[in-house]
Amino acid sequence: MNRHFFVYLHQTYCCFTMNRLLRYGPFCWVSQMVTLLFSIFSLSLQAATSDEEQQALMLVEQANSYLLSNPKLASYYAQQAVTLIPTNGPSEVRFDALFLYSYAEQLLGNFDLAVRTLYDTERLLPPKDKQRRARLYLLSGRVYGKLGDYNRAIDLNDKATAIFKSMSDSASIAQCYSERGVIHHYINEFSTSDRFFERALTINRQLRNLKEIARCLNNFCLYEGRTDEKIEMLREAITINKNLDARWSLGENYNNLGKQYYYAQRYQESLEALDVARGYADQIGARELISDNYEYRAMVFAAMKRYEQAYHALEEMYRLKGELQNTNRLRSLEQEIAYKQYTEQKSSTERREQEYRIELLKRNVWLLISLMVIGILLSFFYYQRLRRRRKMELVEAQYRLKLSEHELNELKLQRQEAELQSVQSELNDSRREMTNIAVFLQSRSELLDKIREMIKEGYRMDPANLPTHLKKINAFISQSQGGEAASSNLLTTIEEKSKEFQKRLDALHPNLTPGERHLATLLRVNLTTKEIAILTGTTPKTINMNRYRLRKSLGLATDDNLVEYLQKL
Repeated sequence: MNRHFFVYLHQTYCCFTMNRLLRYGPFCWVSQMVTLLFSIFSLSLQAATSDEEQQALMLVEQANSYLLSNPKLASYYAQQAVTLIPTNGPSEVRFDALFLYSYAEQLLGNFDLAVRTLYDTERLLPPKDKQRRARLYLLSGRVYGKLGDYNRAIDLNDKATAIFKSMSDSASIAQCYSERGVIHHYINEFSTSDRFFERALTINRQLRNLKEIARCLNNFCLYEGRTDEKIEMLREAITINKNLDARWSLGENYNNLGKQYYYAQRYQESLEALDVARGYADQIGARELISDNYEYRAMVFAAMKRYEQAYHALEEMYRLKGELQNTNRLRSLEQEIAYKQYTEQKSSTERREQEYRIELLKRNVWLLISLMVIGILLSFFYYQRLRRRRKMELVEAQYRLKLSEHELNELKLQRQEAELQSVQSELNDSRREMTNIAVFLQSRSELLDKIREMIKEGYRMDPANLPTHLKKINAFISQSQGGEAASSNLLTTIEEKSKEFQKRLDALHPNLTPGERHLATLLRVNLTTKEIAILTGTTPKTINMNRYRLRKSLGLATDDNLVEYLQKL
């Protein structure tokens, strides 16, 4: 059973146990013990899973390091890494392991197995991983080129080149150029091959990539022409590959060296180079190199007129070529892959339809539950909103009421202040008027006292001096007559400031005579009978008679205070 299932089961049980502990308290010691055992088991599974993934990564690194030196060992390590990684494990690690496995098998000449593995590898390809996708296209193009499907090989190589160019990966672009040159070599387009090999070699020399430099130098030597120069290229490639311990590449280098010696008609040296190549090929089990070795031997033996050996070599070559490049087997392999893709697509479609039905049912159930919950929540929120609104309306009404009361109090206060200021102003005016009246009366009283004293002095004078004294009194009275103007001005001032009072008085008592209105005005400013008599130039007796008539005109009772009544108007 999948270890991830146990991890999920442990997490679910832990949640259930915690709920029981929260509900029933600390007496569920049995649940606690089971939870502890599950925790230990889950942690051990996770640790084991982590160890296996680390081991798989180490195997992938070892497979990559042995890829060109010992493809069989690289294939073994990659296959072991695949078995360690579960199908639902990290897709990147499983992809790398399968990729290296298919690469190693195509180096060993197992092209059908490489194609099947590449198909399985493509299904693990992460959608956004452009680097791995381009590597897969490049290797697939190489395999299909060796199987003779050159159009497909070129198409895959172009896809890989486009991706690497978008990523500005110069080293990978050089690999694409190198593989593209090999494909054109298969279809005898040697000038085109030279152009791609030149591009690849230029880039690799700039990057100082020794392994790829050696590969480019070797690829230049796949066909005839410039024999001496190509022999030097192969010697440089052999030196590099010996330092790198790339035995598959060394086998290919010596094969091509034997072929170039053949072109130079140096047959013995050619056979010696082919013997070295056969040793490397047998050592690593590379059937493709062995097939090429038989082909080149047949060419050398035929040139040396050793026809029996040439025939035997050709026979072995055709046998291996038939195994490596069987067109019918490639077609059946492609049909098998296509049928497998169809079966997987069909099962995937059925699974998706079933999952869709399940998801649709779940969605409908959740939709129904959600609608019910939403309805309940909406009802609750609506009730709360109405309740809150009513509460807010009540609070707002209370606030407006308090605000109105506050504004009313402020208006009352302002009115009282205005009335107080008006009263204060009137009081100040009254005080000033009373002061003026008092000063006037005081001066009039002093004047009368002076005249009285001067008359008394006349009683004591001789008759001869009396006319002179009377003239003096007359002159003094003439001088004091300027006070009449002051008295008139004072009365005019009182009349002007009492216009509003006179309007109210006329409105309430329209039948009053002008003298009564004038007397009412003087009484309102709180003048005494004597003071009024002095101001008006009459006697107090006359003023009392006028007061009596005024009371009757106002319709006041005997106990009503005339002055208070006038001041209240």
